[in-house]
Amino acid sequence: MSSSPTDEAKFLDWFKEKGGAVHPAVAFKQFEGMGRGCVALEDIEPDTLLFSIPRSVLLTTSTSALPSLLPAEEFASLSGWTPLILSMIYEYLRTSSWTPYFSLLPTQFDSLMFWSPEEFAELEGSTVLNKVGRDEADEEFEQTVKPFVAKHANVFGNPDDYTAELFHRMGSLVLSRSFHVDAKEPEEEEEYSDEEEEEEREDVGDVAMVPFADILNAKSGCDNARLFFEMNTLDMMSTARIPAGSQIFNTYADPPNSDLLRRYGHVDEVNEADLVEVGLETVVDLVGQAQGLGEEGREARAEWLLEMGIDDTFSIERNYKVPEEMVSAIKAFLLTPEEYAKAQKKESPPKPKLDAPSADWARKILDKRLSEYKTSIEEDESLLKESTLPQRKRMAVIVRLGEKRILRSARAKLDEEWPAGGNASATQKDKRRSRDGGKGEAGGKKQKKAKQ
Repeated sequence: MSSSPTDEAKFLDWFKEKGGAVHPAVAFKQFEGMGRGCVALEDIEPDTLLFSIPRSVLLTTSTSALPSLLPAEEFASLSGWTPLILSMIYEYLRTSSWTPYFSLLPTQFDSLMFWSPEEFAELEGSTVLNKVGRDEADEEFEQTVKPFVAKHANVFGNPDDYTAELFHRMGSLVLSRSFHVDAKEPEEEEEYSDEEEEEEREDVGDVAMVPFADILNAKSGCDNARLFFEMNTLDMMSTARIPAGSQIFNTYADPPNSDLLRRYGHVDEVNEADLVEVGLETVVDLVGQAQGLGEEGREARAEWLLEMGIDDTFSIERNYKVPEEMVSAIKAFLLTPEEYAKAQKKESPPKPKLDAPSADWARKILDKRLSEYKTSIEEDESLLKESTLPQRKRMAVIVRLGEKRILRSARAKLDEEWPAGGNASATQKDKRRSRDGGKGEAGGKKQKKAKQ
C-alpha cells in the first residue's frame, strides 16, 4: 500500500473536519497479510462507540458531483456498478472532497480480477473461476464507458485519463469495500451483507463507499464490532470486549475462501464457512446420459427443475451432507418418462430423500467433481509446507485443498450412511427408527403408510 502515516493523519483531520468522531482508543495499524486495519490501544468494553461517520462523507451516486453534470436519462441508462465506478473515477481525478479518503485506499490488489492466466490455472477445478467477471468488465469498459466518457468530455475532461486499469481498480474497491446503505430513513438497525446474491439485485443508488468503516478488516468468527445505521450517521459499535492490542474486526457474512479470494484477495487458513459447489450440469451429464436421455430431453428436465425452484448450483458445506436440491435433481433424472410426466403435472420435483440409487449417483457425482482438480489432496498438503511458495499460489492451494477435503469428507459420510451397492447403513436405519417414534421396522412402515 503506497499511503503513509502522513496520509493517515490527513485522513483523520479531514474526517473530523467533516463531522466524524473517533474514540481515542482506536488507531490505524498495518497487519501482516491483511493490510491496514484498526487496533485497540486500550481495553474497549462492549457497546462502545468506536467511530461515527456522517452520512455526508459517504461517496455515492447521490453525493458525487458527477451525476448532476450529466443528462439524467443518459446517466440512468448506465447499468450495474458503472455509475458509481465512474463517479469514483471522476472524484479521484479531480481535487475533490474525498482526496484524503482516496489516499488511504489500496492501488494494488491480490483479488482474482488481477491474476494472470498462469495464476488462474492454479485454481483449476474450483467454480470460483466462473465468477471473476474479467471479460464482462473489459467489455463494459470498451463498449460503454469509453464511448460515454468521450461523448461527455466537456464534463469528464481528458478521456485518456479514464483507463481500463483505473476502471478495474475502482470496481475492485466497490466489490471489496462498499456497503449497502439505504437512502431512506432507517426503520431498524441494518447490517452489511456481502452475499453474492446482493451483488446482483442491489440498487446502485444504495451502494456507498464508507470512509473509515471500510478500513476495518473481517475474519470469520473474530468479529467484535458492527456498523449501525442511524438517521444522520453510521456508527461503528463494539459488540464484544476488545483487549488492548487486538485488531478490531467488523461484522460481515462469513464467506468461503473462494469468495474471500475473489473479493478481497486473501484467504483464511482455517475457514469454518468453507464450501464446495457442484453444478447442475454435472447431474445432467452424468445421470441424464446414463439414463439414455438425449440432449433435448436432458435440457428439458434441467429447465423444468430450474422452473421448480431448484438452483443451478449445489453447495456442500462443512457438515458434509449431500444438498437436498442435488438429491431432488438426481432423482428427477432417474424418473421414467411416465413418472416425469406425473411430476410435471403435479409441479413438484422428487422429494429430497436419499435412497440407494440416488446415493450411488451422488457418490459418482462427488467422484467426478473431485477429478476436476489437477492435484491430489496429498500433493496440496505437501505444497503448503514449502516456505518459498508464492503468495498467490499459496492462496490458490488453500482454496482448492479446502474444497477437495469437503468433497472427500462428503464422500466418506455418504459411504458410511449408504454403503456402495447396498441399502442404508445401520446408522441410517437407526435415524429412521428414531423419526418413526422408536418403533420397529413394521411399526415404522405402518406409521409412514398412515401419513400417505
